[in-house]
Amino acid sequence: MPRLVFPHSGRRRAAILLSATTLTVLMACSDRTPAAGAVSTASSTSAASAAAPGTPAAAYAEARAAATRSLENLKSYDLAADIVVDSRPVAAGGDSMHAELTFVAAARWPDRLLMTQAESEPMLSLGTGPNGSWFHYAPMRAAYVGEPVTLTRDLADATRMELDEEAIFNFYGGLGQLMLPEGREPAGMPVSETLTVGGREVPCKVFSLAAVAREPGDQGPAPGASRWWLDPSTGICLKVVATTMLNGRAGEVEQTITYTVNRFDVTTAPADDRFAYQVPEGLRVSASLEQLANPESMTGQKAPDTVLTDLDGKTFKLSDLRGKVVFLDLWATWCGPCRQEMPHLETLHKELGDKVAFVAASNEDQATIEAFLQKTPYTMRIARISAEDAQNKFRATSIPTGFVIDKEGVIRAHMVGAQSEAQLRKALARAGVGG
Repeated sequence: MPRLVFPHSGRRRAAILLSATTLTVLMACSDRTPAAGAVSTASSTSAASAAAPGTPAAAYAEARAAATRSLENLKSYDLAADIVVDSRPVAAGGDSMHAELTFVAAARWPDRLLMTQAESEPMLSLGTGPNGSWFHYAPMRAAYVGEPVTLTRDLADATRMELDEEAIFNFYGGLGQLMLPEGREPAGMPVSETLTVGGREVPCKVFSLAAVAREPGDQGPAPGASRWWLDPSTGICLKVVATTMLNGRAGEVEQTITYTVNRFDVTTAPADDRFAYQVPEGLRVSASLEQLANPESMTGQKAPDTVLTDLDGKTFKLSDLRGKVVFLDLWATWCGPCRQEMPHLETLHKELGDKVAFVAASNEDQATIEAFLQKTPYTMRIARISAEDAQNKFRATSIPTGFVIDKEGVIRAHMVGAQSEAQLRKALARAGVGG
């Protein structure tokens, strides 16, 4: 999806995670505010019963629980929507941005899925059908094409669009951004409003949700105030207006997204001819999703050796750590996504430090690194690496760049861009840590 405002150095990875605007922003907030299916019906019901009857919180929890039950029984869906994205810098002097996009999603359990997004031209297409599966993000000028796949059916991951098969080929993937989010505080009781969708009058419950305050030191997106027009008969929101605060190099950016469904059908199963993809002429075709995400991936190669310098001035070689799993993180103090990822690394270091050697290496001068650590201290090993080695040996053209290296010195995961804790755990599992 076209990336209007998601500024950081790990641009390739950001783009891949359904990069831009609408879905990216909503999905980027999913760690804080999972989709409606992110909890089971039982837990949704529990939340409803925990809230005081007759309160906004109880009404919201009850609506989420009912929506989850409806979605769990869904066998197919077919919808189209218009998306309007307006972004403006909070500080004076920056440029505002406006984009209008279209979105189409269709699915039929257990093995048919289609999602497309376009601005003036197609930007994203993914799916699986009778003749194969595919993922194409136009700015990458490449596509993955594989065998047909059986869809996962996981409401909990409906908003997760990482480049792995389980996340991308999820039956609920086309609905994730249209589900009432969990963990949000309603600003009041819902109101009733009727929307006209595809010539039909649809009675909706409209929920207004309060903004989520960003925690100190958190560099990730912060959900602002939002409104959700829920169709109680399907559990799907037919309109969403959501504001998100994003951190960029030039300062904070306020992005407002309006998502308006103009056609939807949950009763008629889409025909097979909807689920087809033709590779555009001249496009690079990747043999795997990992290769698509990172054409320069070093996964499977022997880790190059390099000399690193601890902040006390002592040097060591990466090869000195052989015999232990290593997580090498290439980062910088000025990099927002690096700062966003490092608390996850610190958490894993405290939990797995006896099994994994975590090394966060920057090519900045020692004084800059130490000044950063005085404000944001970490117990994992912080070191310096030469810019030449970072770029030439480890192909770190964007940061953060992370490597999981097994006990024999073989790279088992090569990641570009900020990773969630769950992604980092999955990467470490490739070297036999956790699972």
